[in-house]
Amino acid sequence: MAFFDFLLFGNRQLQSHQKRVSDRNASAEDRDASLRWLAQKGTDESLYALFSRFELQLEHTLKDRGEKELTADLLLEKGAVVVPLASRFAAASPQFQHAVRIVESLAGASAATDLLLELLQKETVENEFKTEKKRNLLIALAERKDPRILAAAARFLPDHDEGVRASAIEALAAQDGGEEGAEDGARPLLLAALCNQREESTRIRGRIADVFSKRAWSIADADPWLAMHIPDGYRAENGRLQPAPGRVRLSM
Repeated sequence: MAFFDFLLFGNRQLQSHQKRVSDRNASAEDRDASLRWLAQKGTDESLYALFSRFELQLEHTLKDRGEKELTADLLLEKGAVVVPLASRFAAASPQFQHAVRIVESLAGASAATDLLLELLQKETVENEFKTEKKRNLLIALAERKDPRILAAAARFLPDHDEGVRASAIEALAAQDGGEEGAEDGARPLLLAALCNQREESTRIRGRIADVFSKRAWSIADADPWLAMHIPDGYRAENGRLQPAPGRVRLSM
């Protein structure tokens, strides 16, 4: 076999194994063998091809989880060389979660938060058709604390998608700060959202009111419009929101 024929053959092998690991019609044994072949080959191309398995969702939940855990373990065994490959995959795929966990395992929580913020920065409020990744990024950031999350999440409070706005609220509410009198933190950002006269979702307004009620945050500096538009189930008392008698607590 000539040298270039050998290269082409190797390329075809890699492509064949990559296709198999993301093929739901392949047998579990064949997918397993292809995962291990790609890991053993150990090139950037073959290791990146392993990430394809994270985009496949099998109906059999336990089998799907087991194969994804195997994929993650095979990648983690390769060490730091995998980190830039994980970041590259996370930027290209809506199924970024496993890649972020791999970055966190190999490079630490701060590196994973950096990656999530970097990915969210690439998303736009104007994009009306690809909302899943925005929602999931914000949900992932809601599990972390970092002062940069405030500005990053606040950018999506006016997003057209209600689920994205709800996720942005959760990311903001999870951060420290924003106590009465604070000029930064989540409180002024969420207060502005609560006073947004264009917000028509009762669920969104109710969730923000719930955050203010639980944290006893002041609304004394709110736009006067709010006094006449307190969310259902709440009342204003002494410059704060309180649950109205008999209200049923909203869940997101």
